[in-house]
Amino acid sequence: MQENFTVINHLAGTVHINRVTGALSWDRDKLDPVLRRYVKKYLLDEGFIEYALGILDPQIDEETVMMLKTLMS
Repeated sequence: MQENFTVINHLAGTVHINRVTGALSWDRDKLDPVLRRYVKKYLLDEGFIEYALGILDPQIDEETVMMLKTLMS
């Protein structure tokens, strides 16, 4: 597995998320601190950090699938 999870953002460029610690590293050195906070909040809100750490399961569990099937029939 890769050491870092990489996200490309149109404002901040490439952001690397450490898969063990969740620490962010930035390719752009002279990035405005306000912009860094905004992008960090965006990555957290959209689940990128949780996904990189492996604590976000993007798959639907079986109970949800069964419930959806009962609604469809």
